[in-house]
Amino acid sequence: MLAADDLDDLAASAADLIIATATAAVDARGRFTMALAGGRTPEPVYARLAVDERMRRVWPLATLFFGDERCVPPSDPESNYRMADGALLARVPGLAARTHRIEGERPAADASARYEAVLRAAFPGGGPGRGATFDLVLLGMGPDGHTASLFPGGAALAEGTRWAVAAEAPPSMATRQRVTLTIPALASARDVVFLCAGADKRPVLTAVLGEAERADSPYPAARVTARERLIWVVERSALP
Repeated sequence: MLAADDLDDLAASAADLIIATATAAVDARGRFTMALAGGRTPEPVYARLAVDERMRRVWPLATLFFGDERCVPPSDPESNYRMADGALLARVPGLAARTHRIEGERPAADASARYEAVLRAAFPGGGPGRGATFDLVLLGMGPDGHTASLFPGGAALAEGTRWAVAAEAPPSMATRQRVTLTIPALASARDVVFLCAGADKRPVLTAVLGEAERADSPYPAARVTARERLIWVVERSALP
């Protein structure tokens, strides 16, 4: 776990971690693949990556994906793609063309099937129960322990073979229809990095860390595993 003093420190620490991982991936395999997270916490991380000179060599060899998406058009304020585009994709020449977005403007079942086809084409020989896929998946966590669009008690948690599925958020959330990577798809990533900030996350983070990598945990974030490294970058107010 990496502890950060505040949100700026969290963004800096996360960006440094991503840059080191990306550089190592390019050196080892000639490319870098990452699934982006939505929400507010990753936005300053993306903004740092967009201007960091250390990424200049990486970006032409990078392909980006998304961990989940709300079923809204890409221009909608709720869209994860819109946030990532403004903070990162549009600021790096050619990067948007090497980014596979989830087509949130389509019905969730259709969008998830299309995204699964994209992932299988991008990672032949990889995926659940097979070889590695993403070099890095970036995730957040909600106060209920959800991550990506994997919610407590949701049917998507039971998926064992597909890479992407339709999911439904709780009634309290503005956009309920979602598309998300599955637990097996996340487990195919070499590295998974969680970003966690805010005192409201402290109780659930304590519970999640206590049940880390438990396949039957009621907290989806606790079920996440990685092939090589699972790393938490936590702002101090969220620390147990």
